[in-house]
Amino acid sequence: MAIAITETEYISSKELKELHGFTDPSIKKFLGECDMTQSNPKSKSAAPIRLYSIERVNAVLADQAFIEWQNKKQSSTSKQKQAVVNIEVVSKTEAIETRQDPQIEAFDFDGGLSDLKTADWDDFQWEYFRVEHENKFSEEQKLHAVITVKKMLAASYWFVPDDFFNAFSQYGKGGTDIPDLVHAYKSSILTNGWRGIPLTSLMICDRKSPTKMMLDAGHHRWNALKELWEAKELTTDFKIPVFDLKRLRPIVRDQYNPSLEFALRFAVTGGTLGHDFALRVIAKNWFTRLCTGVDCSY
Repeated sequence: MAIAITETEYISSKELKELHGFTDPSIKKFLGECDMTQSNPKSKSAAPIRLYSIERVNAVLADQAFIEWQNKKQSSTSKQKQAVVNIEVVSKTEAIETRQDPQIEAFDFDGGLSDLKTADWDDFQWEYFRVEHENKFSEEQKLHAVITVKKMLAASYWFVPDDFFNAFSQYGKGGTDIPDLVHAYKSSILTNGWRGIPLTSLMICDRKSPTKMMLDAGHHRWNALKELWEAKELTTDFKIPVFDLKRLRPIVRDQYNPSLEFALRFAVTGGTLGHDFALRVIAKNWFTRLCTGVDCSY
């Protein structure tokens, strides 16, 4: 029996402008009235936030009239940029040549990823999820969740510790640190190896560490792995799975997160706002939150 869709994702007028280049007149022209409003969390006296159904926005983005409008807008913007007077920049070639940059041991994402799809382990079982109130899930829901994680593990990149810590940094924390949980993960990893959902990432570059990509979930497991690695308790050939969240859409059924394609499409091109928006969409849906660990403490 299919599970009814009970969640609808919305996008604000601000996000429409920043992610997709809408203007107030174009919002009014192509979308009309908003689908709902939400009080502004920053100020009670401020105007309410206008929200639009992602389903309607998707239809507009695919509409030829909107595409033509957007192309004209981009063409006009390009002409304006060409009219700006160029500012002369003083060359600093000599300074660059004499400066000694520290050597950064970076992972080769362009050439190294293809060799890491080794599917070292995908025997995932429901009991490996860390869930409360287990009885609220039907057997069908449990089965679909297990199958989804198995597919994610099979499609993951399996890193040895050296490469893993050279390749990834943490994006935020996702919650308050729980030392007991980190300790539990350390014990489990040492005893059983990797037994859980993969770490997940939208594979977006970390601006603070340009040679690394950001992990988007699993900070307790990150801390457990880091402590074990620094204590030299992990073997050099231990494998850590990282799943590219942009590959999630073909794996997840429409009934579990109909807004996912929209969110992932702009996760990279939308900058920080697009990145955060995609994570919110994943975290809001119980199924994708469970399978990816996004917005969870594991």
